[in-house]
Amino acid sequence: MMIRRLMIRNIRSYESLDLSFREGVTVVSGVNGSGKSSLLEACFTCLFGSKALDKEFVLSDIIRKGATRASIVLEFKQNDHDYYIEQTFRNDPEKGRASNTGAILKKDGVIIFDQASRTYEAVRSLLNMDEEAYRNCVYIRQGEIDVLINSKPRDRQKMIDDLLRLGRLEEYRERASSARVGVGRHQRDIGMRIREVTAEMQGIEDSRPAERLAELRSRSKDLGDSISSLNEKRDRALALKDGISKKIAQYRDLADKKSSVQSQIKELLEKKTSAYGRIGSLEKDIASRKEALDKTEGSAEELRSRLGVTADDIDAVILDLDSRERVARDRLSGISRDMAVHEKELSGLSSSLEDNKEQAGMLEKSLGLAEKKITAAEAEIRSIQELIEGARARWSEILSTIGDMGFTPEKLENIEEMFDLVNEQLKKLHGKEIEISVKIVDLKDRVKKSAELLDMGKCPTCGQDLHGSAVEETTREDLLREKELEGELSELKAKQEDLEVKLGRVKEARMHKIEIENITREISSLSDRIQIQEKLLEEYRSGIRDNEKKKEELILQKGFLEGSMKELESKISRLEQDAGEARKGHEASLELLRLARDLRRNLLEIDKGVSDISKMEETISGIREMISLFDSQAADKKAFLKDLDEQAGELDIAGLESRLRDYEIALKNINSEIGKLSTEKEGLAKQAGMVESEMKRLEDLQKMLDVLNNKAGFLDIVYGDAEGLEAMYMRVRAQLRSNYIGVLDALINEIFAFMYSNNAYSHIRLDHEYNLTVFEKDGTPLEPRLLSGGERAIFNLVLRCAIYRLLSLGMSGSGLPPLIMDEPTVFLDRGHVQQLIRLIDMMRDIGVGQILVVSHDESLIDSADHVFMVEKDPISNSSSIYAG
Repeated sequence: MMIRRLMIRNIRSYESLDLSFREGVTVVSGVNGSGKSSLLEACFTCLFGSKALDKEFVLSDIIRKGATRASIVLEFKQNDHDYYIEQTFRNDPEKGRASNTGAILKKDGVIIFDQASRTYEAVRSLLNMDEEAYRNCVYIRQGEIDVLINSKPRDRQKMIDDLLRLGRLEEYRERASSARVGVGRHQRDIGMRIREVTAEMQGIEDSRPAERLAELRSRSKDLGDSISSLNEKRDRALALKDGISKKIAQYRDLADKKSSVQSQIKELLEKKTSAYGRIGSLEKDIASRKEALDKTEGSAEELRSRLGVTADDIDAVILDLDSRERVARDRLSGISRDMAVHEKELSGLSSSLEDNKEQAGMLEKSLGLAEKKITAAEAEIRSIQELIEGARARWSEILSTIGDMGFTPEKLENIEEMFDLVNEQLKKLHGKEIEISVKIVDLKDRVKKSAELLDMGKCPTCGQDLHGSAVEETTREDLLREKELEGELSELKAKQEDLEVKLGRVKEARMHKIEIENITREISSLSDRIQIQEKLLEEYRSGIRDNEKKKEELILQKGFLEGSMKELESKISRLEQDAGEARKGHEASLELLRLARDLRRNLLEIDKGVSDISKMEETISGIREMISLFDSQAADKKAFLKDLDEQAGELDIAGLESRLRDYEIALKNINSEIGKLSTEKEGLAKQAGMVESEMKRLEDLQKMLDVLNNKAGFLDIVYGDAEGLEAMYMRVRAQLRSNYIGVLDALINEIFAFMYSNNAYSHIRLDHEYNLTVFEKDGTPLEPRLLSGGERAIFNLVLRCAIYRLLSLGMSGSGLPPLIMDEPTVFLDRGHVQQLIRLIDMMRDIGVGQILVVSHDESLIDSADHVFMVEKDPISNSSSIYAG
């Protein structure tokens, strides 16, 4: 695997970054806290998503403060294919919550997965390791360099087994073991079930179900015969009881008919009495109506006399009077409408005359106000012209000052670019000054430590003689480099002073440019104000001319309105006289029309009264005929009642009711006996059903027992297979571990011999439980944790590089990620740093295509193929990177 490109947006201190990687050793350097390790963390997170985070961190911790969205893109090549992974995140800065919103994996430009979980599994399969194996093999993080040495043997065994993919065999063995245990559990369950079924079958067979069933069926048949005999007796008793019941019902029907006929005779007598009462009431009503009719005829005769008409032509009279009333009403309404129109016109003219007077007054006020505004506008224009002259004088004075500074108006146009250029140069010099100062401090510290080592003569940890060694030569080189850097620092400070003076002049020119722009805007604004005032003057003068014309028009309008009002007042007076005469004629017509309508109403009442009296006399005649009919019906009913009495006398109702009670008692006794026998028969049927169920259960249990015996035989075979599979996985894992441990032990000692040039230690031993032991030259064994800090760091680097080499041998080196080291020089002195460089060179020489190292150590930087420098802006807290 070869990392080609890393793109970051809003991750840690990086707002935006696009970085390309090449083959060989790449060192990323910079001061502490600048953001070096964040690059490696971004690669790790892009590969494994949120699973790459430590337990004490959450996803929002890696997102830049205040950002709501972030992303990481990693491009790499493996097995001649180009891969592209993009992880996107959404963040809520207020709540401190973030989520992984997208995870895309492309192969040769084609999306193959776009879901976080599936992308994670694909990366695991592609690299043949998960995030934990990645940490333990290829990603040696700062502060975790000796995690393998300090871990417990069991944990170390699991880490290395997982890296060598032996953990998968252990997983398969555990699955086979779980399957074996599960099959054994099923075997026990099946055996217990077989015993339960056998016991239940034996219990049923001991109860002799066939014999019990035959006995129950015989008893049930005897009970059925007894029930049939009782049913025959019950049927005969029911037939006799039904005959008696019919005779009693016949008697009761005759009694009901007799009662009904008596009620009908009573009802006819009551109707006859009611009819005589109604005849008396109608005769009284006829007498009253005749008296009222005489009074109405007298009133009608009086109305005819007042109107001078006869009864035959009353409708024609009403039509004529109604027509005359309408004519009088229409004439009065027309006069009233004309008066209302003239009064409305008079009111409108009066209102218009008042408006005319009001408008004339407002025009006088408007003319006076316009004259005042003209005077004020002319004074404002003179004041503004004075301000413009003052601004032009200041503008000329500033131009003269700028000319003395060596700037022309044309140069001032580019003053912002000049300011940015000088400021950017100052920032770069400042950053370079900090970088050189840090390097000088590091060199002085290294020279001091090297001098102390040289004074001692030997390395305090490994005992190597230092006179004439690489440490002495490196110290001389560091002293020369320190002098060179101090010279460069002096030159940088001189350049900074010159640029600061130049920046001061540019800032002053910027201020003058701003003043000129402000004066120009001020003159332009004042000129605009003069134009506005001149426009206002023209508007005011035009308004005065318009108002003079309006004043003349209002005078003419006033004379016209006054003449029109006098003419309307004369018309209204004449209409009032005509309205009085029309109102009197209309009132007389209304009175005649009322008398005619009263006469017509009286005549109608007379006709209706005569008709009602005739109808009532006819009703009396009909009622008398109805009374005769009632007498005839009553006689018929009485004859029918006599016939019913004769029929009822032939039946002995008391004897019939006594015999009926006797038969009901006998039937009750028979039904009770039948019920008892039926209940007993049903009980026997239930017992027979239970016995049949037991026999059916016995058949089902036999079938179940056959199935359980077959399952037991099958489980015995499966148990043997699972047991054999578990043993096979254990043998294969033990054999592979033995092979890997032998190769890994050889690789560890090969790299160890290459790293250590002194005679302190002879070799390292790795046993089958992954316990590590270091042996001194005299054969004394030592635990690695008892070594010095630097030796433990080197020892762990040797172990991890040996594991990396073993994995690369199995994968032909193409599938492994680059070897990544984060601050590997921690705990290392100067001599051990040189040994680390030799180790990196060896890994590169044996075919590791890409090694990424984060460090600010000068020796590592000098030995790298590619160098990137990381800086952080203290103001924006943003990191940037450039090639060293």
